[in-house]
Amino acid sequence: MIINRSFSSSLSNKERFGSLKSFVLLVVIAILATSNTYAQAGFETIDGLRYLIDYYAKTATLTANNGGEKYSGNIVVPEKVKANDGVEYPVTAFGSNAFKDCDGLQSIIIPSSVTSLGNYCFSECI
Repeated sequence: MIINRSFSSSLSNKERFGSLKSFVLLVVIAILATSNTYAQAGFETIDGLRYLIDYYAKTATLTANNGGEKYSGNIVVPEKVKANDGVEYPVTAFGSNAFKDCDGLQSIIIPSSVTSLGNYCFSECI
């Protein structure tokens, strides 16, 4: 009877170990899938303007400048930008807060390729 119990208990541990391996495998797959999603986009500064390049959708979104420096003067946004990978991406959007608090902004030319403006895109501009 004791032999049967330990044998049964040992099978149970193997089954638990198999379930744990399956769980760990699922977690690793989820992490890889998530990291792949983030790898499909990246920030680049092109001609003084900061863009979020979506490599999968093949689009660029103008974003707020990095480091707190605000855009100023006369801004001309091109229809397409050439990213570091050598590909040209159409500028299709201005991100949320892209020009927020840009007191020194005098004018901006928005290309026809831009189809959406993010929340508070021009908030607090004078």
